[in-house]
Amino acid sequence: MNTVEIRSEVSQPSEALRLDGETVSTKGLVNLLRKQGSLPKLVQEWVIDRILAETSLPESQQANLLQDFRKEQNLESEEAFKEFLTNRHIDQNLLLQMLCRPHQVILYREDRWGPAANSLYLQKKDQFDLVRYHRLQSENSDVMQEIFFRLKDQEESWESLARQFPGAPPDATGMIGPIPVAEVEQQVLELLRQLEPGRVGRPLQLGDQIIVVSLDEFIPSSLNQTIRDTLLRQAFEEWLQTECTRILSNINFPV
Repeated sequence: MNTVEIRSEVSQPSEALRLDGETVSTKGLVNLLRKQGSLPKLVQEWVIDRILAETSLPESQQANLLQDFRKEQNLESEEAFKEFLTNRHIDQNLLLQMLCRPHQVILYREDRWGPAANSLYLQKKDQFDLVRYHRLQSENSDVMQEIFFRLKDQEESWESLARQFPGAPPDATGMIGPIPVAEVEQQVLELLRQLEPGRVGRPLQLGDQIIVVSLDEFIPSSLNQTIRDTLLRQAFEEWLQTECTRILSNINFPV
């Protein structure tokens, strides 16, 4: 899709809106946005509006979205609904656009990146694999060194040691997961990848914590709907960030 920069060359002040009876010019409004640091958000909204211009929802779905929103917000009476719109300085058309947008984005993602979902998955498969492992940690390096040797020499179990930590529940086991490997700190993950199941890794310092871990198992992922949705969302967000950065680097302001 071809893209264009936001360019606004104004030879004379143009009225953007009126506040308290006074005219706010386009330049004045833009400068307010600049001072508030709101331009990146404005550009993002503009880009999304542009790409969704040709992605519409059936009128029946739009009507259902509006009906559900009014019910959820207790706006079923016309009086309450009108007051809601007035207080938020919008009309029904703008509200409907806001309600439809998340669903339009899903349609756009599916249309643009859906056919490549399997390829995207193969590129990022590792981040969706799961891992289950034991983990104990403390700021006290001497304590964690002692724990390491007790586990290594099988003098005590993970469960027994986990329950000795202050505030630990009586059913503590020290077991983590299964969780996506992407949720594990990189240093811990690298150590786990070096371990055979059941082997205790040497104490690892991460920030102010000393961590001892033992691998239970890595569980390979497979492409399912949840992962597919995540991949399409990531692809969209990465594209949107790149597009906004490009446009912001070429932006011109009214003079």
